[in-house]
Amino acid sequence: MFRFAAILIGGVIALYVLAASYLYVKQDSLVFPAERTPVTDPAGLISGARMVVLHTTDGLDLKAYYRAPTPGAPVLLYLHGNAGSITSRIHRFALMTQDGTGLLAVEYRGYGGNPGTPSEDGFARDGQAGMKFLLGQGIPPREIVAYGESLGTNVAVRTALEFPVAGLVLDAPYTSIADVAASRYPYMPIHMLLRNQFDTLGRISALKVPLLVMRTLRDGTVPPAESLTVFNAAPEPKQLWTTQQGTHSTLIETGGLSVLRGFLQKVCPQEPK
Repeated sequence: MFRFAAILIGGVIALYVLAASYLYVKQDSLVFPAERTPVTDPAGLISGARMVVLHTTDGLDLKAYYRAPTPGAPVLLYLHGNAGSITSRIHRFALMTQDGTGLLAVEYRGYGGNPGTPSEDGFARDGQAGMKFLLGQGIPPREIVAYGESLGTNVAVRTALEFPVAGLVLDAPYTSIADVAASRYPYMPIHMLLRNQFDTLGRISALKVPLLVMRTLRDGTVPPAESLTVFNAAPEPKQLWTTQQGTHSTLIETGGLSVLRGFLQKVCPQEPK
C-alpha cells in the first residue's frame, strides 16, 4: 500500500515537473504568437497611410504604418497586442484616423515579416524607434499620444516614461504577463518560469502624463480586475472607461472610439484657426 502510494506520488511529481518544463520551453511561442506573414501595404486600405521603416538602437529595420495627421491633429503611437500583426488591425486603424488623427502603427521585431526575435526589452526598443520616427517627422511631443493594446500596454507605459508625450491610452492593460499567466495556470510557478514578465504595475506609478484606461467586464483574456488595479496604481490625472460590451480586442469598435476621441481633445486641444 505504502509502495503504491509512493509510486503514485512520484508519478504526480514527474508529471508536474514535465508540465512546468513544457511551459518553460514553450513560453515564447505562448507569449509571442507572432503572425510572421509580411505586412500588407496600407495604401488604399487606410486613407493617406503608407509603409515606413523604423530603425532600432540594436540595428533592426522594422516596417510600420504611418498616416500623417491633418494640421494640428494628434498622432497615436500604436503598440499592438501579442497576436496577429498591424495588417490584422487595418479596419481599426481606418476607424481611428477617419477624423484626421495621425497614426504610427509599430510592427514589432519578429512580427509581420520583420527581422529579430520578440522580447520585452526588444519591444521597448521598437517603441523607442517609433517615437524617434515621429519626432523626426517634426511632430511635437504635445501632439503625440502613446496607445497600448493588450500586451502593448506595457510597451506604451515604458515609452511614455522615457519620452515626453501628451498622454497615454491603455486598452485592456494587465498588472503583468506573469499575473495573467498565473490566473490560467494557478498550480504552476509562473513567476519563476517567465523570462519576459512585462511588469506594468511596477512602472505605472511613475507616470507623469494624463492616462486613459479602457476595459470591458467581458474580457476573457486579461482579468478586468487587473486593468482596474493598474488604473488605481496610476497617479492623477487619469480616466477609467468600463463597458459591459465587446471583447478583449474590440473595445474601440464597441464604444471606445468616442471615448478615445474625447480624451485626445482634452490632452491635445487644437488651437483655433
